[in-house]
Amino acid sequence: MLSRSSEDCTLGSLAEEFGVSERTIRNDIKSLNKFLVETSLGEIHFGSGGLIMLPDDFQRVESLLPVRDNVAYKMSSDERKSLGAAILIGANSYVTLADIAERFSVSRASILNDLDGIKQIVSSAGLKVESKPSRGLRVHGPESLKRTFLVNFLDVRSPIVEQWLHFPENSSIRDDTIIVKKILNEQCHAYGLFMPDATFLKATNSLCISVMRNRASQFLEMLEEKDENGADYIDEVGDFERSVISYVSQYCNVEMSREEEVYFSSLLKSLRFHGDQQFNLDNLQVQKITRAFIRRISEEIAVDLNGDYDLFEYLSNHLESMFTTEPSHFPENPALREVVEDQPIILAAVKKNLGILEEFAGREISPIETMYIALHICAALERRKNCGVRPRVVVVCDGGVGTSQLLAEELRGRFDIKIVKVMPAHDVPYIDTYRTDLVISTIPLDNCPVDSVLIKLPMNDREYRRVRERLNRIAASSDRILDDRPEDFTAQRLLEHLEPIIRRLAPENDDLLKEIRLEVRRYFREAQQLEDQIIAPYLHQLLPPSHIRINVEASDWREAIRESAQPLLEMGYIEERYVDAMIEDAEKYGPYMALSPGVAIPHSSPENGTIKMGMSMVRLVNPVNFGSESNDPVEFIFTLSAVDRKTHLRAFANLIDMVSKPDIEFLEKLRKTNTAEEASRIIENCEFQLVS
Repeated sequence: MLSRSSEDCTLGSLAEEFGVSERTIRNDIKSLNKFLVETSLGEIHFGSGGLIMLPDDFQRVESLLPVRDNVAYKMSSDERKSLGAAILIGANSYVTLADIAERFSVSRASILNDLDGIKQIVSSAGLKVESKPSRGLRVHGPESLKRTFLVNFLDVRSPIVEQWLHFPENSSIRDDTIIVKKILNEQCHAYGLFMPDATFLKATNSLCISVMRNRASQFLEMLEEKDENGADYIDEVGDFERSVISYVSQYCNVEMSREEEVYFSSLLKSLRFHGDQQFNLDNLQVQKITRAFIRRISEEIAVDLNGDYDLFEYLSNHLESMFTTEPSHFPENPALREVVEDQPIILAAVKKNLGILEEFAGREISPIETMYIALHICAALERRKNCGVRPRVVVVCDGGVGTSQLLAEELRGRFDIKIVKVMPAHDVPYIDTYRTDLVISTIPLDNCPVDSVLIKLPMNDREYRRVRERLNRIAASSDRILDDRPEDFTAQRLLEHLEPIIRRLAPENDDLLKEIRLEVRRYFREAQQLEDQIIAPYLHQLLPPSHIRINVEASDWREAIRESAQPLLEMGYIEERYVDAMIEDAEKYGPYMALSPGVAIPHSSPENGTIKMGMSMVRLVNPVNFGSESNDPVEFIFTLSAVDRKTHLRAFANLIDMVSKPDIEFLEKLRKTNTAEEASRIIENCEFQLVS
């Protein structure tokens, strides 16, 4: 009750509310303070006149309390009204006052006194309470509004919500939640999406409510064919949303209509979750800009960050989010300012090179956005310092990417640790894929498979001490060996270091290189076929001679795309519809595929017919125009078959660098070649020249 009260509470008001003495309330608060100290929350204090003064973080207490039943927990009048409204809105038939009173363990007269307040809550949701003598109460209004209310009700996560979930008609939600969370997790991974915890929780609640309502034959109203702008509603639904609804329908054993897809899609849009809808438009453009920006920063600070693919991935994701949201989306944070301003050279370098980002965004980059960008550079420089044996730590934060990154940097600055991953809480059950010594989380975790410690923000000396104690305990444990070898310490990783040296010392000896590759993999007990399973392949690994065609004829850009995709199509990397999708995307969104002078990289979303990660290259006899003033005519076409937003990053980054660096003479060398075999060797040699 204390955490949910909108007014100041006193000893007297609480004593009156619960029908006990003020001394009893004092003793209860004394016991509560012991619990707060144990959970690292601030204590409750008393002010003048018996005023109860709560700590700033007291609202977190409800998430730490065990579930209580409706007998052990006595609700306030406001809580009874809120729960009463939820019962009426969620009911499939009439509900009597006696039914509600029995559920609350109060008299019918108490519920009668609450009735006006219940009706007011229902009315504020756009719904209406109908009363019929001898039958009871019933709520009328659109199903979509009823669901919106119930989803928001679930978000409160209070004891009254727990009571509502324990009602027989709602109890299946608990089982559904497990299924829905698993589906959301799997589909986010399948589509390469990051869903913040708050969005993940809202989406889970919405889907569970949808399942419950459909089982009770409470269906969404039929949609109009078009929205207010004249667009088809169903066209606004993405493949991610369709896939989620399809799996939820299948595994929760309930029929869900296209209206459910639209409703779920609208929810995600209201939460500013855009998913992978921009992949076709500017995903690669953002990555190109990111690559150029990192290259400029590296030159400015005289530190080569071009090989840091974590920086490339994190920063490109951050910029994509930044370009699609308002500057106000990134909150001010004193700790952020402190971290960044401690690195004036980095901040100055970022400010100096903002022009390339502003030109792409079509607007100025705000000071707070600039600091978040600088933070990514600071994090990359910190990663370069990571060496030796350090505890491997995963950070779980309920904030956004920027807040999570800031916390990670704060922990790095305070402790001698290696942060191997920053993730949302719903990914924690899958953490066993990482070799992790400790999880540091800002929110309580369920089913965490490794040791964890709960902290609160902003961190103070007490929080630092708790983390330090936990790290010391791990270090002293006899059954725990801290292993700081890179998680990608594999045969492939070793070869990445060896191959440039071998190429330099024996540039023409391909047999020697093959023998060394085979022996290294044999040593690591890896299969020789691993070549096709490399998580982040190099460009030359994606472009063997079989994927390259020289002197291809094409009358226009459409035919050029079809010809460039032919090797991938013939070898089963893509479906025919993927080729059609690339052309349709170009017709709809313009020449975004022409990424550099003379070079185009056609691609589409993975769900449009990608079967396997791959790339092909064609050199045209006669260059064609894609409609790009700066990059036409296009002579070289690199068609990308991407399976997600991440796997192709290394190859793509190297390709962009190779066509952008005049000293490598990449395109000039390709113009002079006459065979696919020679072109493949040129790609490999230029790439090793780039990364060595």
